[in-house]
Order: sequence, then structure tokens, then C-alpha cells
Amino acid sequence: MTRAFRIFAIFLFVIFILAIIAISISLSNTNPLLLNRECLIFLALGIIFEMIGFSVSKFSGHNIRVTSGLVINILAASIFSTLEAAIIASASVLIVGLFIVKGKDVFKYIFNVSQVGLNTIFISFVFSLLKSSQISRNVWVVLVISFTYMIINAFFFSIGFSLVVKATFINSFAQTMKTPLLNSITVLPLASVAYVLYHLMGLTAVPLVLVILLALQLGNLFRGEYQQSKFENLKLLVKSLELKDSYTSGHSERAAQLSYMIAKRLGLSEKLCNRIKTACLLHDVGKIGVPDYILNKPEKLSEEEFKTIKSHSVKSEELLRTVSSFKNKEAKWVRHHHERWDGFGYPDGLKGEEIPLPSRIIAAADIYEALTSARPYRKAYDKQEAINMIKEMSGSVLDPKIVQILVEIVVNGHFDA
Repeated sequence: MTRAFRIFAIFLFVIFILAIIAISISLSNTNPLLLNRECLIFLALGIIFEMIGFSVSKFSGHNIRVTSGLVINILAASIFSTLEAAIIASASVLIVGLFIVKGKDVFKYIFNVSQVGLNTIFISFVFSLLKSSQISRNVWVVLVISFTYMIINAFFFSIGFSLVVKATFINSFAQTMKTPLLNSITVLPLASVAYVLYHLMGLTAVPLVLVILLALQLGNLFRGEYQQSKFENLKLLVKSLELKDSYTSGHSERAAQLSYMIAKRLGLSEKLCNRIKTACLLHDVGKIGVPDYILNKPEKLSEEEFKTIKSHSVKSEELLRTVSSFKNKEAKWVRHHHERWDGFGYPDGLKGEEIPLPSRIIAAADIYEALTSARPYRKAYDKQEAINMIKEMSGSVLDPKIVQILVEIVVNGHFDA
């Protein structure tokens, strides 16, 4: 962990401890802490719910994991005193971290315990201010504090994560909002359902809530695994294409790495750089529908054969659209990776900045890597020959700005085809 993150974690911990002390003092003469049997049962349930979680995405090489402990934390905040709710929430996180996850980074524990505890304290205060004597109205109050809990959690997490990976807060928050928060929002209404069932059935309602939660989380997990399997299948198709043709073996991986480097030099976010890299890795997957005799033909292609080859970018788009997370970006980028800066490319004849920036990056990386690789109809060009040819394409085939960056990367020895 970075020094900045450690300082932030300690800062949160100090605020949390001071808040606990202040609440304890205020309650000492009126409503002392009572960790009764019901509180201990909730703590046990909090531990169980906290154990239910899975990785929902990756950001800067780190797995982002969502747990279900928030349901118990929200329910505790609406049932018990503020101090009791805070102890249940923070203790369940700490116990799972120490004895189940068994991580070794003490600052991560400090951060998790502190932000969950402070969050629970805040929503407990909000609930006490908004609650009424009517359960039907309190259901909506529980829903309000549920969303409040998630926003605060996303805020704290984004600050901490940005300090760990040295990214901007905006990028971290956007990533948090997109996947972990959206996955968690699907279970937030369950906190309101749990509140009603608890007042109707008592503690026996919580196991029922656990079963519902497990069903929801398993649905999320299987949906994620299904999409991941589609992505893996696309990568296998690319690999099978390259295995059939020794001339292009490894082409997509090398082009993908170069596209990532260009995107980084352009100052694009880490997330976007990785998405461009993935799209470049899969840009030729549509060639699976092109006959081998055309792909490996050493002579000049006929007009009809060239038309068949040109169809591969559209076929690549169609295949990438089978993965829901690729529909609106990666699929579009691979469709346009054979467009030209002067408008004479295909399939849509886009010109200049009409062509998506990622497509322009993929095109440059693809062409350079292809020039430096042997083909059935020619030998590989050496680095200087390829650079000269790339420069000649600037302003006609390729975006001049991207050509400049690509040449700098290659000349400085940062990429070797």
C-alpha cells in the first residue's frame, strides 16, 4: 500500500474511534451499551453475510470485490442503537478479514473497519431523524439510508483506491459507480424487505433474507462468468486463427501491446487503455469466417477475394457484440479499424476524426506490427523500413498524431516487434 493510503486509513480510523468515544459518552448515563443475545446473533449474521462476495471487475490490475454485509449493516442501523450497529458492522468486517480472508495488510483492515463503521454511524443517525412509528413509512426510510450507505461507501472506496493505484479520484469513482455500485444496488431493496420481515417474523426472517441474497448473488456471479466465458471463447478463436498460420502467430498480442502503449502516451485513462488493448487483441477474430486459401494466398487477391477479406471487420464486430460489455465500444472500434484518415477505408468510409480514436490507435498498431512480420507474399520489413512506410501513411491512411507517437515509441526502443 502507498504511504498516502496508509495516512488516509489512519485518519479514518482516528475519526472512527473519536466518533465511538463521543457516542459512548453521550449514552453512558441514558442508554448504555447492551450487547445482548440479539446483537450477538446479528454479529454472527453479519460475519456470514460479509463472507458472501465475489470479484466483479478489475481496475489497474486489482480485483474489485463486492460483499453482502451491507444488508446486515443497514438492518442493524435501523434496529439497534448507533453504537451497537457500528460495533456489529465494523466487527464483522474485521473478523472476516482476520480469520477468513487472512490478509496481511493491517492498513487495509483499518481502512475497511473505519469506513464501514463511520458509514453505519451516519446512516443510523439519519434513520433516527427520519423514522416514524409506522413500519410502512420506515420501509422507505430504510431504502433512503441504503442508497446513502452505498454512495458513502463508493466515496470512501474511490478515495482509498485512487491512493493505492495512483489514479485520479474521478477515474476511481467512475469505475466504482459502474460495476461494484451497480451490482450492490441490485440487493439494496432487500434491506427494506428484511426490515419488514424482521418486524413481522423476528430473527427467523433473516435466514430467509440470506437465501434470497444468495440467489441474487449467484445470479450475478453466473452472469459474469457467462460473459467472461464468451470473451475467452473469442480469444480462443483468435489463437486458433494464428495457429493455422505461422506467419501471423502472435500478431494480435503484439499489436495489442503496442496499441496500449500508444493509448498511454495519448494520456488516456488506464481503463480505456486496457479496453483498447482488448479490442486490438480481438480485432481480427472475424477472419474465422474467411477461407484459409484466401488468408494464405501468396499471389494478389482477386476483387471478389479482397471483398471477402474486407468483410472481416464487420464479422469481428458481430462476434464482439455477443459479449454485452463489448457492445457499445469494443465492437464499434474493431468495425472501424480499417477506416482511413483520408476517408478511403472500409467498411463505412469514415474520415479523420469521424473514426473513433481507439480504432485509429488499433489501425496504426496493426499496420506497424503487420509490416514487421513475414507474410506468405513478402518478407518482413526491418524496423527502419517499417517506420518510413508508417510515416508515408501519415495524413492519408493513419492519424498524423498517432503516427508521431508510434514512431517515438519504436525509435526509443520501447517496442520491439
